Amino acid sequence: MIAEPPPEEEAPREDEWLPPEDYPAATAGRPASGPTPPGAEAIPDILDRLANVEEVAGYVYEELSNYPAGGPWFWKELNLKQRRELWVELGEFVTWLQNRILRHWSNTEGSIAPCWYLHPDAVEQLTALMIAHKAAYRAKSKKPSFELTEWFTRALWPTMEAFTRRATFKSCLSEREHRPSSGGIVLDDASTAFRDFVAQATTEPATAAVPLPPQSNDGGAGA
Repeated sequence: MIAEPPPEEEAPREDEWLPPEDYPAATAGRPASGPTPPGAEAIPDILDRLANVEEVAGYVYEELSNYPAGGPWFWKELNLKQRRELWVELGEFVTWLQNRILRHWSNTEGSIAPCWYLHPDAVEQLTALMIAHKAAYRAKSKKPSFELTEWFTRALWPTMEAFTRRATFKSCLSEREHRPSSGGIVLDDASTAFRDFVAQATTEPATAAVPLPPQSNDGGAGA
């Protein structure tokens, strides 16, 4: 009795999709059916981008789960441990910025004073500058772009011009020691006048106008 030969394994259809790991085995030994399909050369680049997206997604999830809604750079909402970590990171960035870039300026007013951490307004602006630098320089992209140039033109130069215009470090730099600012008006959102205003404004009918400040009695109607 002659044994029948085993049935030949059916080759996959031309339009059948196979996972990347199964495709080489399924197509082994098949003759080339024609030229490379359009766009096939872009597949490695697409896979590389997907890997980058996965990495960024993991980073974003970690950041959102470990820090408050205001973000890991919103000083007001950070706990002590988070503040300590941010101070260290900001200190490293400011030191690098001064020593790498700003110290080479001819204008000494374009420097950051050693007491920068004692200026709350400067701390907030330098934090924003650091975050912009992270976004520009740590993006997972291999393609040339204007992001690095824009960090200088849209972030660094305007920040330093604001420090100069507002004389943030002027006295500290000229006298080589920390000089607190003269101080401006301090607002209080818990003041009695403000609370009374909010209470009145939020209890009036929806169609009523916002209450106006009281008028003086210097002149009467029809005067």
